[in-house]
Amino acid sequence: MGIPRSDRASRYAHARENLEFFGAPHAAFLFMPEFGDGVRAAGDIGMYAQNFLLSLTARGLGGIPQTMLGQYADTVREFLDVPKELKLLFGISFGTADMAAPVNGFHMGRAPLEQSVVLHDTPGVLDEQ
Repeated sequence: MGIPRSDRASRYAHARENLEFFGAPHAAFLFMPEFGDGVRAAGDIGMYAQNFLLSLTARGLGGIPQTMLGQYADTVREFLDVPKELKLLFGISFGTADMAAPVNGFHMGRAPLEQSVVLHDTPGVLDEQ
């Protein structure tokens, strides 16, 4: 975002935007039940969230996962009257994206597949098509 670490006021203002859902008109909160090791449930919720985000894009909308909201899980549970046994993983703010907003100009790069995927006995899979 181009905000220097030393600029505490700007960093605080940016964090505040996160807590204000970046101005989005809607937010979904993804909770999970506490059972087993939690890994499978968290994985399922992650896949659900990805599909939700893709469905927003297919409809001309935008969404942003916000893990920071999990830091306020007790407040969210209390406000929404959600039982304590459900754990808040994150929220997703969504609506029509404001492409002029600085936050929407930020894009994370991706590591090449060769750096993040190990293929066994599958020659040619990562070759250029």
